Amino acid sequence: MDSHPSPERAHDLIQLNLDAVTRRLIRPGFLSNLTPSRLPSQAASESSLSPGDAPPEARGTAGQSAHHRHSHLKLAVTFEDVFERVDLVAPLLSEPCADGSEPSVDARVAETLRAHFVAARLAYATMAERNFQTFAHGHQDLVLAVDFNYFGTRMVTASSDHRLKVWDKKDDAWTLVESWKAHDAEIVDVKWNGPFMGEVIGSIGEDGRCKLWQEDATEVPMSSSRFKLITNLISQTNAPFMSLDFKNIMQETWLALITRDGHLSVYEPLDQSSLNEWTLLGERWVCQDSPPERQEEVGFKVVFHKEKLPCWTAIMAGLDRKALSLAVAAMKDILIFRTDKAKRLYLVTKLQGARQIIRDLAWANGSMRGYDIIAAASKDGAIRIYELSTPRSDKSSASSSAVTETIPTPPASRPHKNAPSGIGAGLAGALKAPEAVHGNEQDPGRIRQIAKLVDELTNHHGAVWRVAFSQMGDLLVSTGDDASIRTWKKAVNGHWAEYAEIETARDR
Repeated sequence: MDSHPSPERAHDLIQLNLDAVTRRLIRPGFLSNLTPSRLPSQAASESSLSPGDAPPEARGTAGQSAHHRHSHLKLAVTFEDVFERVDLVAPLLSEPCADGSEPSVDARVAETLRAHFVAARLAYATMAERNFQTFAHGHQDLVLAVDFNYFGTRMVTASSDHRLKVWDKKDDAWTLVESWKAHDAEIVDVKWNGPFMGEVIGSIGEDGRCKLWQEDATEVPMSSSRFKLITNLISQTNAPFMSLDFKNIMQETWLALITRDGHLSVYEPLDQSSLNEWTLLGERWVCQDSPPERQEEVGFKVVFHKEKLPCWTAIMAGLDRKALSLAVAAMKDILIFRTDKAKRLYLVTKLQGARQIIRDLAWANGSMRGYDIIAAASKDGAIRIYELSTPRSDKSSASSSAVTETIPTPPASRPHKNAPSGIGAGLAGALKAPEAVHGNEQDPGRIRQIAKLVDELTNHHGAVWRVAFSQMGDLLVSTGDDASIRTWKKAVNGHWAEYAEIETARDR
């Protein structure tokens, strides 16, 4: 390979530095000793290969110190392969050490590769920062929520100025389509519905309202009447809503809402062909044992599992193929709900581990993975990754495998203040009865799941505010108080490692 790049490639700093690394790794002797587990596709993080995997001649003090030197780099590549066959790629540097002694072979290899990889990474970060598109949103106050439509071609922004704005992407630029006053208070969350029911937006505000807006394409853009109000739901507890989310299965839609005092409600349309009228599918207080105190900072969030089908192992265990799956952040805990074949919500499990309130949740796609992955962003500065697995069940365990609690639909008041009556009282009594565990025979479509905290990521220097998975569920993106955007990827050893970091400018 020519060590002098052509003039037309000289501007590509990323390619130049990666080529410099490649020139030192393509020697036949080195490649002949590579195994499939050490190919770049498997080297997902610096911890992909443990020091114990190295041959005896590379396990000495020098190899360990070299591993320590590069362990702080946030790169999706490992250097252990180089250290294993260090005799095939040395010497690369000839400069003496500060004390006049000759540097060791592995030290020269490590420093050379480190320099080129760092240069490539810095060039990538600079390029990524240049590719951020900034534009004047025109709101008169802070933008509190942003959401994209299913295809990523439209965006809605919600602001403290009580207004919603819809933008279309044309020729790599965002063009304002409509702006209107949507609430009588600041708007705290906004979501696009799926693409099969027309262009519908859901918004919630501090005025205690959840409103659905449907686009009327016959209206002129920027007329303030292009998006029509079709639904206006009022909080049952007089506390404003804090989070909303939609779930779509083809032409069917469901809506989840949670208030600032922890009241969860799930709705479905009376007629799935129209979103004008909704009926309550289930509700409950998610902090019954320890409701938040007044003036206390709260953390509540609702997130549906968005794929058409649930995890295949859950379906094999008896879960309905059209079951709804909902993750709810309730202060420091996460509650997982599903629906059975009768579309009754029930509590599957509780995810714990956060030391302070949870500010965001993300449920990864990947129904064929065999287990669910849920990420939580916490005020304590950590991102926690949970895996939800479904144990194999047979007839002997089916009667004792289902979950534990059905969500009744009592009046919207604290259970310890007003006792439910009628059907609600009957359900409450059944829940309190000893050994009253429902099984698959009595409640078809219910399953048992096991939750496991698999990782706790603490690279953010401060509270974490947002987490989101890629479409395939293999990458996780996060942002927090340290003004950085971080990307995480699951390594071959099963743990999540940082894949890239982009520092954002605070003064922009």
